[in-house]
Amino acid sequence: MTAEELEQLIKQFERQEEILPGSGSYPISVLNSMLTNLSQWGKLTPRQLEFVGSLKRRVQSPDELIAWKEEFLSKYKEKFDYIVRYYHENNIPYYSDTIMNALEQEDYIPSEINLTKVLKNKYSSRVIEEMLVKSPKFEEGDIVQVRKGYHRRDTAGRAYHNSYDIGNPVGRYWVEPEKDWNYIVVKNDKMPRNACIGCRRYELLPFGDSTIITIEQRYIKKARV
Repeated sequence: MTAEELEQLIKQFERQEEILPGSGSYPISVLNSMLTNLSQWGKLTPRQLEFVGSLKRRVQSPDELIAWKEEFLSKYKEKFDYIVRYYHENNIPYYSDTIMNALEQEDYIPSEINLTKVLKNKYSSRVIEEMLVKSPKFEEGDIVQVRKGYHRRDTAGRAYHNSYDIGNPVGRYWVEPEKDWNYIVVKNDKMPRNACIGCRRYELLPFGDSTIITIEQRYIKKARV
């Protein structure tokens, strides 16, 4: 591997970056670092050569990049933007580079590889299914009740078994909705905290009270009014 070959590969990714911002920034950074190593030591390590080979396979033609951009905007943008918010608002520490690029760049389009990682893992797929594919089970204004199987939960959404007498830890406020009360649905599209069936979160206002509670769809049912 010569310096000229590395420079040529860098130019290919620079052209790719011009068409699709973000698609070539990481390879360019890595290849420039390798170019410095090559000038200093005269050769690359076997692992570096192997990685250069993998980068070569990631080079895309202008037509391929334009086709991917159109496919992303028409098929994936709404889902991707929602999942970016899901990871960010829940402080989920995965795919941080892609998430931050999407938050900081209004017109950011991820590579197909990064999109697959962020959007098509089992957790993101579940959130998309529950929030963007399925309709809410309860509409705003519906009257509901909390299911009897609902566990005591703290304000962060973590569940505790009812048999534990945990009391009120200092600095923690425990929420225990009354299971025989009627509540009116105020909001039915709050960002979920858990990636599970019924994870859609609702804001409920109890009859005769002004304290709004937040609860997942799996824990509420239609009230028998």
